[in-house]
Parts: sequence; C-alpha cells; structure tokens
Amino acid sequence: MRRLLRRLIRNKRGAVAVEMAIVGPPFLLTLLSIVELGLILTTQALLDGATRDAARAIRTGQIFLTGNNSVTAFQNILCADMGTIMNSVDCKTNVVINVVSAHSTSFSQLNFNPCCTWNPGQGGDVVGVQVSYQRPFIIPWVGTVLSINNSQKVPIVTTVVFRNEPFS
Repeated sequence: MRRLLRRLIRNKRGAVAVEMAIVGPPFLLTLLSIVELGLILTTQALLDGATRDAARAIRTGQIFLTGNNSVTAFQNILCADMGTIMNSVDCKTNVVINVVSAHSTSFSQLNFNPCCTWNPGQGGDVVGVQVSYQRPFIIPWVGTVLSINNSQKVPIVTTVVFRNEPFS
C-alpha cells in the first residue's frame, strides 16, 4: 500500500489540468472584466462627447429654431453621435435627459431634478444638461460580479454646465 501511495504522489501526469482548473476561472474573469471595463469607458467617452455636441445646440440657441420639438431635436443630435454603440431606438428609450436652467449668473443655483426636466432657458441663462444611460453588461458573468444589487446594468452619467450665449 505504501508503494502505491508513493508512486501516486510522484506521478506528475494531469498536474497541468489541475493547475488550469484552479487558475483558469479567476484569470478568465479578470480578462473579461478588463474587456468589459474598456467598453464601459468607451461608452462614457462617447456619451460625454455626444452630450457636449447636443448641449452646444442649446448654448447657441439653435435648438429654438427647430420649433416646438426642441427635445426631439436634442435627442436626434445626441443619438446621432451615440450611433456607434447603440441604435437610435435604444438611444431614445434608454437615455434619460435632464435639462435645467437658472435665471441668474450663479452656477450654484442649478438644481437637477431626479428625472426628465426640459428647461433650456433663454439667452444668458445658466444651463445644466445631465444625460444618463443604463448600460447593460455584455458579459453576464462579469455583470454579476461588478453590478450593484445584481441589476446587470451600470449607470453612466455625464453633466455639462454652461451659460447660454446672448441670443434673442
């Protein structure tokens, strides 16, 4: 019996498979987390740029030239820039837009409401534009580990604050 046990301990066949079974899952999770976080940061950068571009239409007064559907014009500009990561239907339904203004010269007077305010102000007003997007995790396994309360989504929020140009 001793001989058999000693021979079994010295046998190295199958050691690589056991080591891979131990090291493989954490390595794979780390690798997929890096890919997922890279995609999240790319989405954040695209949302920042798209929000700045759409907010420029408010700042210059161009949004008021579109008539009564200034929210739709803002969404169209935003979704056109976000088209590389989502289609326009998802953009218009999953992106929350919150635009507030203060009729003063102080940026501290801005108060963002929880959801869906549209008040682009007038010329010379201080305006804040906040856009948020609940981005779903592409890799569910990573979403289970990284998401809060297992929602499988990560909130991405960008805010742009500026003073409108003096348009009439």
